[in-house]
Amino acid sequence: MLFRGGAGGLLQCKSASSKAARSKLKLARHALLTLPLFVRVHREFVYLCLLVAGIWISANQDHLLKTETTTTTPDRFLWARSPAVNLPFDANRLKDLDHLVLVAGHAVLDPHAESLESADRQERVWYLMDYQRNQDMPQVLVSHIQRGVTEAVADPKSLLVFSGGQTRPEAGPHDEGSSYYRVAEHYGWWGHGSSTEDAKLSVAQRTVTEDFATDSFQNLLFSICRFHEVVGTYPTRITVVGFSFKMHRFASLHRAAIRFPIDRFRYVGIDPPKHFDLAKARLGEKRNSIRPFQADPYGCSSPLLHEKRLARNPFRRTDPYPLSCPDLGGLLNWCRPEIFPRELPWNKTLITS
Repeated sequence: MLFRGGAGGLLQCKSASSKAARSKLKLARHALLTLPLFVRVHREFVYLCLLVAGIWISANQDHLLKTETTTTTPDRFLWARSPAVNLPFDANRLKDLDHLVLVAGHAVLDPHAESLESADRQERVWYLMDYQRNQDMPQVLVSHIQRGVTEAVADPKSLLVFSGGQTRPEAGPHDEGSSYYRVAEHYGWWGHGSSTEDAKLSVAQRTVTEDFATDSFQNLLFSICRFHEVVGTYPTRITVVGFSFKMHRFASLHRAAIRFPIDRFRYVGIDPPKHFDLAKARLGEKRNSIRPFQADPYGCSSPLLHEKRLARNPFRRTDPYPLSCPDLGGLLNWCRPEIFPRELPWNKTLITS
């Protein structure tokens, strides 16, 4: 009995061991069968991770391109925007300003543009004339806006004015001045949108638009009137930001026409980028602007300049400045080839023939 029982126990033990071996073998076979599936799943997971990483890198690179684009100068100007801060505009705090910083407009934002992120690179953001296309004009326009902001930041007693009217009939009643303001606002005023000192006004609180000018002479004269509307006095100093090849037109012809002192007038000329046809622009400047304004300093007595103003005023708007700037009423209505002879707020000298 003991032997048989012992033998039976041994047989049972061997049977249990055999079952355990078969179970392990079965698990091993299952593992071998499922290993390719696991490898495939693992491989696809790795591919998915690589794909996500690639998308993130691409998006991050695109963001860097949007915020670090260069202008006509080597300095990077499209800084990453700081958080928007709503700072109230209060003209009562601007009574001590005496310096006009003027940026003359050259284009209107396309009202159908979905974003201003590429305002410095994409022509589709702007409504451009045919002669302005394929010349890096978006880069030029934003560089003018940025330089105007820089000039205003440098002088806390300055008022920045973006000037330009509703000049494009195809773009609808949208003006150049407000377009420039929107671009500056979009890019956070290049880090100067808010002030760190309570007593110091930010450049955003010292910026306005002028939306009636149709040519460069009106850019200058109307911006002086706009300064008077906001500050209550006329500027004692003027800085104009624009194309370098337009310096003679502003600094010599327009300044002389309003008889503003040359020692208090400054022109900041910005060279256009390499793709800009500068030779063609200089020729057009001489033919279409210098010579006509030399013969007609106020841009209203010659058919060429008069018709140009009419074409750039498609919505037939009338400027309000004879009412808001009564001291300049005579100059605003002067339409003769002779230089305006009467007293001006910045020049009390009378011109006698």
